[in-house]
Amino acid sequence: MADKLDFMTELAKDVDARKHGQTSSFGTINDFVPKNRVVRETDYDREQDYENTRPVSAQRPVYQQPQPQTYEQPRQEYTQPQPVYEPQQEYDASEYEEYQETPVFTEPVPNENDSEETRPASFHEEERVKIEKPKFRISPALIGGVVFVLLLIGFLIWFLFFRANIMIPDFTGKTLTEAANWAKQNKIDTNALARTYEYSTEYDNDVIISQTPEGGTRIKTNTPITFIVSQGADPEEPVDFPDIKSMTYSELNDWKNDNKLTKTKISTEYNTAVEKDAVISYELKNVSESEFKRGSTLTIKVSKGPAPAGQVTVENFVGKSFADAATWANTKKVVIVKQEINSDKVESGYIISQQPASGQAMAEGETFTVTVSKGKGVKIPNLVGYSKEQLEAWSSSKNNNVTIVKKSIYNTAPLGSVIAQDPAPGTILDAGDVLQLTISLYMPILETNSRAWLGKDYLELKAWCDDVNYNGADIQAGMWGDWQYAVCSDEYPTPGQIIEYACYYGTSDLADGCGRPLNNYSRINMKVSSGACTVATPTPTPAPTSDPDTRPSYILKTENIADLDAIMKFCNENVMACDYTQNSELDKAVRVTFNSETHSTGDTFQSVVKKETAIKVEYK
Repeated sequence: MADKLDFMTELAKDVDARKHGQTSSFGTINDFVPKNRVVRETDYDREQDYENTRPVSAQRPVYQQPQPQTYEQPRQEYTQPQPVYEPQQEYDASEYEEYQETPVFTEPVPNENDSEETRPASFHEEERVKIEKPKFRISPALIGGVVFVLLLIGFLIWFLFFRANIMIPDFTGKTLTEAANWAKQNKIDTNALARTYEYSTEYDNDVIISQTPEGGTRIKTNTPITFIVSQGADPEEPVDFPDIKSMTYSELNDWKNDNKLTKTKISTEYNTAVEKDAVISYELKNVSESEFKRGSTLTIKVSKGPAPAGQVTVENFVGKSFADAATWANTKKVVIVKQEINSDKVESGYIISQQPASGQAMAEGETFTVTVSKGKGVKIPNLVGYSKEQLEAWSSSKNNNVTIVKKSIYNTAPLGSVIAQDPAPGTILDAGDVLQLTISLYMPILETNSRAWLGKDYLELKAWCDDVNYNGADIQAGMWGDWQYAVCSDEYPTPGQIIEYACYYGTSDLADGCGRPLNNYSRINMKVSSGACTVATPTPTPAPTSDPDTRPSYILKTENIADLDAIMKFCNENVMACDYTQNSELDKAVRVTFNSETHSTGDTFQSVVKKETAIKVEYK
């Protein structure tokens, strides 16, 4: 076989020949076409097949190999102009490379003179053989398995979440409480439960008569359930009233149970006059025998016969007075013990309960205990801080019937307010028990005008100090420093009269802070007159008149000596010469002596006294 022609080599030779003015023997491109050959399908072809199966919009552009063209006309002989040959010119490789880089090709025309052996193998026609690859197919058995699994999952979801899987029991004849407990254990929705009530002689109160759904039915947690519940027998249904007196104890119980008499009570007690099991008495409340109904209140007492020797049959003393029970206990030779408690319902002095109960037997000498009402107790609130008006409102209530005892002391709290109490808040007191309250008098007030004590005897000021100190203050009056000696005064010529006074430790930093409420530890310094500085000319004694005592008269009566404050107020307002003395042995708050009369707090009297009358005041 002839050697195959190399296209690029022959092309280079042709270009070189033409540059040197030589004739080229370069044929057509068909001289280089190889013989037919079989090419196996490649991965590229399979990829094109896969692309053909995709949607048109998603397919990639496929390279289309140009088909060889067939030329009908014979090839024209190409005559190239002959260039001038210059032998001195050397070969320029760059020009060759430039020409080689941009060659111009024309569609090759088959050369009829070329044989198959002389054509280049790379230009032979290729025959493509497509290899079919197997298509993917889903097995029917696999499809069936998937369908089975999906059905199984759906069944499990229905079984676990949607199937009615709670079986309701039959609650007929059972209590409503049992049904409620079952519903709670099975997490039944409470909104799904409903009940209605009906009267029934067959079923007791709160017992289920019927239900919907029936027992044994499978339900969900939100399935509606309705119970018909018994209210017991109808209390308004009429019942024939028998001859109670002629019935025995067992017959009475049968009659009560058969007719479901809920408010009929049968008790027994020892009785020597009525034989055993016979009726002693019976009592109907608010209804006659002809109008007797199932819900009517009936009390029947049945005899147990005579009590054994040395035994005592206890009577019913509930609601009766303690005196009645005490008389009976003495007669029956039993020891009675009294226990007292407060009660809002039982009047004071009446029996609330007893032990042993009525109808029981007890031996002589045993203890019979009765609980007696002390009446409605008063629970004491926290009264500390109550104002005078609040305390009056509380104590005026008829429910607060305790005895209030007040003690007044000087304190910084507002006047009339409560600052302490005994007993403590929360204590329950009986009617009439003592409640002690400490009331604030506020702070001591020495004067209402700046000259209130000028000209008064210094002992009056000391008595005022004693009074306020009795009520919790600690105030002293005296003559200290430069004022410790009495001095003469024409303005206040009577020895002992107060010429000047000043207060220390009061609310004022000034020495004369007397005009304000005094501190409980204040000190009052006073300057006292020793007499007149100049001798006065004696004045002639006026001739006596028919009524030599022209002083104003005042009425001293019971309320003026109610306490120390009251008598002090009377003495100060009416200018009496009151001398105050503390006497711890007094049994009353105050005792006064004047004009040969003596009266104590609580006495009923009314006396006329003149201005500046000497009154001896003794206080406890």
